[in-house]
Amino acid sequence: MELLALYWSVMLVFYAAASKLRSYRHKFGFLEGLLNVVIYVLVFVMGMRMGANEEVTSNLDVIGVQAVGISVFVIGGSMFAVFIARKILGIDKKGIKAGEEDIVAAIDTESENEEGDSGLKTSLLILLCVVLGMLFGYFVIPAIFNDMVLFQNTTGDFMVVAICILLAFVGFNMGLDGKVVQNLKTAGLKAIIFPIAAIIGSLSFGAIYGMITPLTVGEGVAVSAGFGWYTLAPSLITEAGHVVAGAVSFVHNVIRETFGIIAIPFMAKKIGYLEATAIPGVAAMDVCLPIVERSCGSKIMVYSFSMGLIMNTVVPLVVPLALG
Repeated sequence: MELLALYWSVMLVFYAAASKLRSYRHKFGFLEGLLNVVIYVLVFVMGMRMGANEEVTSNLDVIGVQAVGISVFVIGGSMFAVFIARKILGIDKKGIKAGEEDIVAAIDTESENEEGDSGLKTSLLILLCVVLGMLFGYFVIPAIFNDMVLFQNTTGDFMVVAICILLAFVGFNMGLDGKVVQNLKTAGLKAIIFPIAAIIGSLSFGAIYGMITPLTVGEGVAVSAGFGWYTLAPSLITEAGHVVAGAVSFVHNVIRETFGIIAIPFMAKKIGYLEATAIPGVAAMDVCLPIVERSCGSKIMVYSFSMGLIMNTVVPLVVPLALG
């Protein structure tokens, strides 16, 4: 919670600063390029940390199939549930309800010509950075770092700084845009409905996975209830005596956050903006927020933050209950 407070404090400070500079908005077009650079550096470091983490790499060949399998079910279930909720509420793939004034019409029109390939290009670049980072972390870092704990701590601090920089960019862009209050009013209760739908989809498909695999239904639900929180959920599951499920949970949650970082741009264009916010789970409110802002616009950030916040709240409640 301290980190979350830090992230949002940075964002609010830069939002307030940019709100005074709206008349000079045209002079800040270069920020998008800088934002991309920071995103690519961040995901490279994230991949490097995973590649250098023996717990991650050793688990990949032991329980990797289970983790990938439940990730497909759970992420797909979340997106499917959000898709159904979106259709019921009469909202299009860009998060706009029929009859509402489209406050981002001009932006959408300008980017329409790039919609076919920009999401795929960004996703591929992010994937490349993650893979290169993992390879560098696995093959190079152990040869130059004797103290891996020091490496993880140092790069962890670097990631905190990088996320602060990302959210500073996001806050600044939101301040220049000046439509946060209007976006909040437009979202209303929908900002709660979609996270609830995503949670129901995750848990339901996690239970289904438990029915057809060596995991029990309770374990399947517990793993799916991690929502990308790869520190808390695996610990709760392992402490309850479910060692294999705890290992599956750890790898699954790493996959969910990483896949969110990689896939949000592409999935947003091809399936829907709101569905894309359900992919990373709790990371939708911090690490993935700048990617959502870049791929879906500032209007969808309200939904993304709500998605991550509500899932974050649910994890410590549902995981123990699922294991019963």
